[in-house]
Amino acid sequence: MKIAGFQGVSLIDYPDKVSSVIFTSGCNMRCPFCQNKDLVLSNNGFLNEDDILKAIIERKGFIDGVVITGGEPTIQDGLLDFCKRLKSNSLLVKLDTNGYLPDVLRGLIENKAIDYIALDIKSTFSSYNNACGIDVDISKIKESLEILKNSNIDYEIRTTGVPSLIDEEVIREIASYIPWTKRYVLQQYRNKKTLNRDFEKILPYSGEVLLSFKSIAEKSIKEVLIRGI
Repeated sequence: MKIAGFQGVSLIDYPDKVSSVIFTSGCNMRCPFCQNKDLVLSNNGFLNEDDILKAIIERKGFIDGVVITGGEPTIQDGLLDFCKRLKSNSLLVKLDTNGYLPDVLRGLIENKAIDYIALDIKSTFSSYNNACGIDVDISKIKESLEILKNSNIDYEIRTTGVPSLIDEEVIREIASYIPWTKRYVLQQYRNKKTLNRDFEKILPYSGEVLLSFKSIAEKSIKEVLIRGI
């Protein structure tokens, strides 16, 4: 795998767990509001997998698991094998993903190589291209949602509250797609180091606005959380 970064200990990236975090390089989307520009565009300076695994194992007495994020981890060759190595060391594995490679997601679940999935819904299906910066085959996103719906794995579905892309009507429509979800997370937008520099001029929503979005989503979804305010 192309590992571009590593954080030894995190208290916030894996719900209710202490984790290490692995940042993979590259992405199959170009979301203009993305804060991980260096991870999306970088193609050099990678860390050694064995060194990272060693560093993780050294923390086993303190951490519960590992978060694999990006970038987009599912584009990585060797992701399944690396997850299996983590699992063989009795570590929980959480995957952050945009859901654009459902076959990879299905394989990880079927091989019991991951324990928790955080899957992003960027916008309404009709507006996905605008939110993702590419021409999206929306059937792949829908397939990944169905995989989660029909699986026994723990998961959350997330939307970043980006002004100009997300509003009350968008939240209402997204919630209508996923009334079955275990939990829906609204994430605060950060206008720092965005992939498209124009988005750095867009101020984040206030906490009050995100709370109003939460109230809308709760009409369809049982558990709705807000992060980042």
